[in-house]
Amino acid sequence: MILSLLLFAAAAGPASPRPGPIKTFGDWAVACDNVHACEMTSLIPTQEMADGSDSGGYFSIARAAGQDGGFMFEISSNGGHDGAASIRIDGKVVAGGTIVRDSLTLTGARAMAIVAALANGKRLSLTDAAGTEIAHASLAGSAAALRFIDADQGRAGGVTAAVAKGGKPASAVPAALPPPRIPSLPASGKAATITPALLKRMVDLSGCDTEDTQVSDPIRGDALAGGKTLVLLPCGSGAYNFSTVALIVSGSKPVLARFDFPPGGTEAGGTPTLVNAGWDVTAARLQSYSKGRGLGDCGTSEAYVWDGTLFRLIEARRMDECQGSVNWLAVWRATPARP
Repeated sequence: MILSLLLFAAAAGPASPRPGPIKTFGDWAVACDNVHACEMTSLIPTQEMADGSDSGGYFSIARAAGQDGGFMFEISSNGGHDGAASIRIDGKVVAGGTIVRDSLTLTGARAMAIVAALANGKRLSLTDAAGTEIAHASLAGSAAALRFIDADQGRAGGVTAAVAKGGKPASAVPAALPPPRIPSLPASGKAATITPALLKRMVDLSGCDTEDTQVSDPIRGDALAGGKTLVLLPCGSGAYNFSTVALIVSGSKPVLARFDFPPGGTEAGGTPTLVNAGWDVTAARLQSYSKGRGLGDCGTSEAYVWDGTLFRLIEARRMDECQGSVNWLAVWRATPARP
């Protein structure tokens, strides 16, 4: 059984992930992932950030790849709102919907109507049934963000473009690509016991200060496939980020865990370092989540699966601008595949 798992992982062959681009245009951030699914999200303007203003939430627009890829428009407000609402551009109602637990999502013709009106607008807002504003966003840069999506998805100069329209037919748009399939071995077996001698060897390997590895609860491992054990070794902390070095124990021998894409806490040329790490034993998924500041409106996150040899990236998200949006944008995605 173990041999078949390892052969499964070897057959897929590790490929280096190449996350998609992320850009900021005015008061919008936009990103496209490796399969050309794209999303843009509103940012609080710099002056409003300086004044301590609250935009009331954020607005996001996503578009799938391929000639039939449609728009999804989403609003997340932060005031405990429910009920009928309107989306306005410069005060004019362009669409409506129902807020459910601070969230409103529109697709199809309603989402398209909003997108079509963005380029010439200055202010996007969400109002309740009485016309009272719940959330707002500046539209500065939104047209450029839509152009970025048009270019990434091969729509520029065509009839399916949002902004960069032209005469090219829909059939000229490249087909949507499936996410790559990444071997993911389920957790199995029994974790190794972390003895004091083994712990000392792991600390020496990690390069962490001994004081940073000392915690109140005993350090334990989690079973991986193939008789190996994952150990998440504490390696320092700050106000809202907790660093961890991952090690793999086989028998009584520890080695540094390998990653096909470095976690967000890794310094150039340094030991791979996870931040606010978590291991989901059911999904056999390792998560890293590095916040740029305590509000969580910027940073990087990565999710990995174990292929029997190394941890391989299945999702990466980023938000480079600390300007109010907690909607970190996807720049890489893959599908975990069990043997």
